[in-house]
Amino acid sequence: MDSFVVAPDHDAAAAAVGCLPFEPTHVVPHPSGRPWILADLPFATLSVVHVDGKTLALIGPGDVPQDQMADALSACVSVMDLDGFITSLPGVFHVIARIAGTSRVQGTASGLRQVSYAEHVGHIWASDRARTLARLTGAPLDRSALALRLLEPVPHPLPQRGLWRGIETVPPGHCLVLGDGRDRRVECWWRPPAPSRTLAAGADRVREALRLSVRQHARGRTKVSSELSGGFDSTALFFLAERERPVMAVTAAGRDPLDKDAAWAACAVSHASQVDHRVVPAERLPLVYAQLDRATEPLDEPSIAVASRSRVLAMTEIPRREGADLHLTGHGGDHLFVGLPTLTTDLLRRRPLLALRHMNAYRGMFGWPWIGMARQLISPGSYRRWLATSATSGTAADPRFPILTWGIGATMPPWLTLPAAEMIHEEVRQAVQTATPLAATPGRHLELDGIRDGARLARALTDITACAGLPLSTPFFDDRVMEAALAVRIEDRARPFAYKPLLAAAMHGIVPPDLLKRTTKGVGNMDLAVGLRTYAPHLSQLWSDSRLAELGLVDGQRLACLCARPASAELDDGALLTTVACELWLRSLEHA
Repeated sequence: MDSFVVAPDHDAAAAAVGCLPFEPTHVVPHPSGRPWILADLPFATLSVVHVDGKTLALIGPGDVPQDQMADALSACVSVMDLDGFITSLPGVFHVIARIAGTSRVQGTASGLRQVSYAEHVGHIWASDRARTLARLTGAPLDRSALALRLLEPVPHPLPQRGLWRGIETVPPGHCLVLGDGRDRRVECWWRPPAPSRTLAAGADRVREALRLSVRQHARGRTKVSSELSGGFDSTALFFLAERERPVMAVTAAGRDPLDKDAAWAACAVSHASQVDHRVVPAERLPLVYAQLDRATEPLDEPSIAVASRSRVLAMTEIPRREGADLHLTGHGGDHLFVGLPTLTTDLLRRRPLLALRHMNAYRGMFGWPWIGMARQLISPGSYRRWLATSATSGTAADPRFPILTWGIGATMPPWLTLPAAEMIHEEVRQAVQTATPLAATPGRHLELDGIRDGARLARALTDITACAGLPLSTPFFDDRVMEAALAVRIEDRARPFAYKPLLAAAMHGIVPPDLLKRTTKGVGNMDLAVGLRTYAPHLSQLWSDSRLAELGLVDGQRLACLCARPASAELDDGALLTTVACELWLRSLEHA
């Protein structure tokens, strides 16, 4: 996997470089000659320029023109002057800069690229992987932080809690600024745009941002493959990529007879000018929970992606075998373009009649009760009050009840031990003291939180496929694409009876009109349900020597009994996926 470290300018730091868990293939020095950036980049590209004692490095897909970087750097007096240049690029890069003895290290606003930091030998080190810093510093695991990952979902800001003691993660949209020794601070460089553009203007921006992102990902690649599930998002990326160069399209045939994804994918291929279309038959697509014993990839944090890793690897097997070095996927499209009903609550002050009409439509679609809706609309409460109760529920949220406030209440799995539950409650109590939402309104907050959550999943999927030789590329999580979508008016993005209206408008003239008429989506629930039943014995055995149980976080015996009876009501929500993710992540640490 791609990985880098930003080392301090000190003799002790130079000596510690030999303790890194990777062999650097790229080294950018400090002015003293000591190593500054040390990277192993089998897939990403490192672009570096030096101007008048200043240095700027970008790590991401494809190189960036040296003259653009040099012009931007020459105009900067401090590292914080780079904001304008950074936000003019496709937003898929790690940025590392040094000006006047101060360094700046940052990931992306979406959270797809992240940065962690820790103190070691009296100085601050930064890396794109917390796991790398844990290996370097010997930091111990934080049991309370791991207990939080057993929640489903993990509410903001708890996902930022480091899994190793002494290792901190920079929040998305923020950068780490480093001085001498232990001197460091975290600065905000990105804020979401106001939703003010019309649908027409916003569609033009989304189209151009997606086009540039696909081009940047494909820059310098020899063979491009693209997931073509038949869904709206992958179809959009497929046609954008096909405009740039010949593309291999990969489609998985589903087991569910009601799933029409494969038919829509075939329709898309019929409109393509030049395409090599490969189909993975349903019988060759592993079920969810298959081959969990092989889930040894060194992920930075637990991820439910491990439960479907065999499916993802089966999808990328053909392009890997055919020599592809880029695989595009539509992950992130749902997060940007579905339009959460909660967003409509943000319209109440500006367009109350339209907001109420939309709410009435959602009520009819989902069967929401008026009383529950009115209570949330009238008094959503503060974010801290919501957070104080969000992680105390023992059952999953009722899907028939509207979620029009700050988010979905977290599920406390019934197999948690009492000490684990107490740790979670204490972590929540501490977080409530200082927690602030990602936006002033519930709809925008929930939208941004969802994007971050989706980016974490995409990051894990990319690491899994990278270990097999072909990482994923997810242009929808490009910062510029995200900004373009978020800048469109809520009433144009969140419509009760329109499916992804902004993406449909953006793809007009690129995706054939008959494909833009689709309003359905395959969800894969059958493969999850059948997988749970098929692999029940394997899941039950997983808990016989559970690492989570050894840490005192789960009741292994209860989990084994529940998994032996896959029809148990306690397994109906996503809590088992989350627990399996944490268990396999702990085992991956031993494997490393």
